[in-house]
Amino acid sequence: MPRISIFLKLILLILVSLMVLYISIPLVTRLASETRPRRLYPIYIRRIEQLATAQIGSPPDTVKARDLCEELGWNMRYQSHDYNWASNQNVPALEELSADPKFKEKFPVDEHFTMMYQDRPYSIVKDSKGVFIIEPINPRDFFSIEKALISILILVSLIVFLLYLILRWLFKPLKDLSAAVESIAEGKYDVDIPVKRKDELGELASSISNMSSRIKESITAKDHLLIDVSHELRSPLTRIKLGLEVGSSKEKINEDVQEMERMITGLLENYRSSSAFATLSHEKADLVKLVKEVIQDYNFDERIWFKIPEKSSVILNVDTEKIKIVIRNIIDNALKYSADKVEVNITEKKDIVELCVKDKGTGIPLEDQKFIFEPFYRSDRSRSRKTGGFGLGLSITKKIMDAHKGKINIESKAGAGTIVTLIFRK
Repeated sequence: MPRISIFLKLILLILVSLMVLYISIPLVTRLASETRPRRLYPIYIRRIEQLATAQIGSPPDTVKARDLCEELGWNMRYQSHDYNWASNQNVPALEELSADPKFKEKFPVDEHFTMMYQDRPYSIVKDSKGVFIIEPINPRDFFSIEKALISILILVSLIVFLLYLILRWLFKPLKDLSAAVESIAEGKYDVDIPVKRKDELGELASSISNMSSRIKESITAKDHLLIDVSHELRSPLTRIKLGLEVGSSKEKINEDVQEMERMITGLLENYRSSSAFATLSHEKADLVKLVKEVIQDYNFDERIWFKIPEKSSVILNVDTEKIKIVIRNIIDNALKYSADKVEVNITEKKDIVELCVKDKGTGIPLEDQKFIFEPFYRSDRSRSRKTGGFGLGLSITKKIMDAHKGKINIESKAGAGTIVTLIFRK
């Protein structure tokens, strides 16, 4: 199942919410409108003059005028020198309108004009006997602001509540992730994060679980290392002490001292690697020559079969001392875990050079292969005198190859041997 980004979910959620609001507001506006049809507006315009003359007369027949006002939903006042009638006393009189500049500009020159007074529209119709002041329906009369506001508030509140529920569901794993991190901070590495999601939070939960497992394995490995180092150092120290008491030869005592030095050197190399391998002393070097120099250091070099490449030299820009450590580490491992010959060959390609070391030894179990570059990790916990080591060689090797922008690939099968390939960039 492909991963669905949580940020994409949020963006889609916002877009959908905006669309709902855009669609809902016109609907709410329509629902909040009064039932009186808006088609009455043209009727007002057409009938203003007719009402003033033909239907209600001048001065108006008040019964007809009142019935007409009730039918059309408007208010009206008729005013002359000796007559003043209004269907509603809220309709302003001429004396009130005369204070308005618009009225002064139009009246009494224009016989028919419209104007706004106190935020309401009025039609002024003048004839020979008097003046009609007509208040038609205001467009705002079709719309209840209070009702619209209440409807919108209810709708927005509902949308916000739904958004809250959705966002709470989306970010619910954060609570489990926070609890897991707190447990790890307290030293409890057996965390169980019940997050099964295909987004960033799901990946984060998986990463935290893996991190917890790796930390636990690293601490366990270092605990084993402390116990093993103590045991390994005690053995040569005991032999040295016994040798001094019984007068053993200097050579035997020296062998035990050298063994202890190798243990300590391996530990120090690993702890220095993080900073030391960041700065390399690059120089032009022949990889074929470096392999030959490493092989010559072994007294039993007859077990190593080095297949010389077609070109007698393969020049790379590397830190020679660090690369010799890498070559020595992988050949050491091949010799330790294999009784047969170890094959070493160099293959030069267009942009890369591959150094391959192949053995037919015990191999590496599949479940251990993902940990082989971890410091202190060993699939063989017996630490017999035959194999020795502390699980640092491959960790140091990978750090050196990473510093050279190279790669190390390992193919192995339990009981069938191991192939280690070092890949250098030209």
